[in-house]
Amino acid sequence: MFERDQRKLRQLARINIAGGLPPSVTLLSDLVQFLNQAKTSRGKKIVTILEQMLELEEMTRPIKPEEPMIAAVEWERTAPKRYQIHWEIEKRRGMLQRELSKYQFAPHAEVAMGGGGQSPSQWAVWWKRDSDSQWKEHLRMAPGEALELILKLTEIGDLTRLRRCAECQKWLFARFRHQTFCSTKCQQRNYTQSDGWKVHRRAYMRRYYQRNFKGKQR
Repeated sequence: MFERDQRKLRQLARINIAGGLPPSVTLLSDLVQFLNQAKTSRGKKIVTILEQMLELEEMTRPIKPEEPMIAAVEWERTAPKRYQIHWEIEKRRGMLQRELSKYQFAPHAEVAMGGGGQSPSQWAVWWKRDSDSQWKEHLRMAPGEALELILKLTEIGDLTRLRRCAECQKWLFARFRHQTFCSTKCQQRNYTQSDGWKVHRRAYMRRYYQRNFKGKQR
């Protein structure tokens, strides 16, 4: 009996109730569109939450895995710099949690298929944010869906792939970890504004002038 219960518990541990996000090959592009084009306060609030999460990620990344994520009271005396960092993390974590607590996902359950009298019926269960049904902006993704996808990306370690373009500041999902621009156009525009490009351009124009005009002057 004990072994059977253990097997059942292991089976239950592998179950993860799905969210209300419908599967789609355009999920990531839909999220980027949402982040860049949402105009209402509800949409902008998701952007604020994402920015808070990215700030926390930046602050916590240097912390060693074995270091506890708390602001231990004794650190205020023995390690004031560490204490200050962790205290700021705690404060920001509380702010983030207050924002997240405003989003309530209700459980949904329905029979997807009968059992034919031989086996149990098959049920579908998921979490869904009901207020998304009142979402009025003409975007493929609603706020609750955007938040759910952001949290899922966080869980698999891909939160920082959501970033702003280094040139135009639009949001993008980095297909490669080193990607910093949303398009080739932005990458080229940024390069032409760099000091290295300006030095190269001046040298090119100097050679061009000497080759084409210097010998013609009297």
